Amino acid sequence: MKEPNKSPFELPYLAAIFNDLRRGRHICAEDGVLFSTLRDHFDSFSDLFRNLGFSLESHSRDFYYFRSSEGSLSDSASRMAVLFFILVETAAGKGEAVEDSIMSGTFEIGDLPVFKSDRYRMYMHEAGVDDEEGLMNVIRSMERLGFVQRRERSFRFRVPAYRLFDLCVQILKAEPPKLEPSEDITQ
Repeated sequence: MKEPNKSPFELPYLAAIFNDLRRGRHICAEDGVLFSTLRDHFDSFSDLFRNLGFSLESHSRDFYYFRSSEGSLSDSASRMAVLFFILVETAAGKGEAVEDSIMSGTFEIGDLPVFKSDRYRMYMHEAGVDDEEGLMNVIRSMERLGFVQRRERSFRFRVPAYRLFDLCVQILKAEPPKLEPSEDITQ
């Protein structure tokens, strides 16, 4: 809602919201007052940020983020996408409902399939991740951006991870997957 006769610089939590968004964080309901403030004053925040050169987006799944003007994926985004895509493929390969499995599950770092098959190791290597420390860096980046909530050696996805689903769909539309012989992804 737009607030007449009020300076846009008087918006509540402006500094905290701007700092989180400009660092790439995705703000959702789990972020409490920052989320509710954005929701309640979306038009005012959107106008202010647009005038400052930023594009505030409201995702249909109820979270907010700044849309990048760059068309290509950063190295960090590519690593996140590869990890997420492996988790999607693993869930589908097990016959699980992919969305439910990923969005409601808790993932133990040591149990992730990323280094358990040659194909997944190759994907991770191509993304620049060759060991568990590299994997932890990817997960820490996902946490910093608001995609996951991490606890020691496990994590769960937060609602903004739907952007990663969107990215997977976008990648699949741009590059049809190559058919490869079936492989046991549990080894």
